[in-house]
Amino acid sequence: MQTFLTVIVLLALVALGILFLMRVNAQTTGRPVHHHRHPSPHPSFRLRPHKRSRGDTTHAGSREAGPPPPTPKAGDDL
Repeated sequence: MQTFLTVIVLLALVALGILFLMRVNAQTTGRPVHHHRHPSPHPSFRLRPHKRSRGDTTHAGSREAGPPPPTPKAGDDL
């Protein structure tokens, strides 16, 4: 008998929760949706200028790996 009453009480609580959610949803049905967002106080990481060392005049993406190509010598026809 106690198990039966516990099941009934739990089902009643679930039903009350469903009714509460339905009422809240019904109240917000006619309201306009506001998509206003406050701007971030910090700029995006992608948009920030990145610091470079003073002697570095190349861009970070244009660096080549490995030794520089050999310089042509006098007398080479290529």
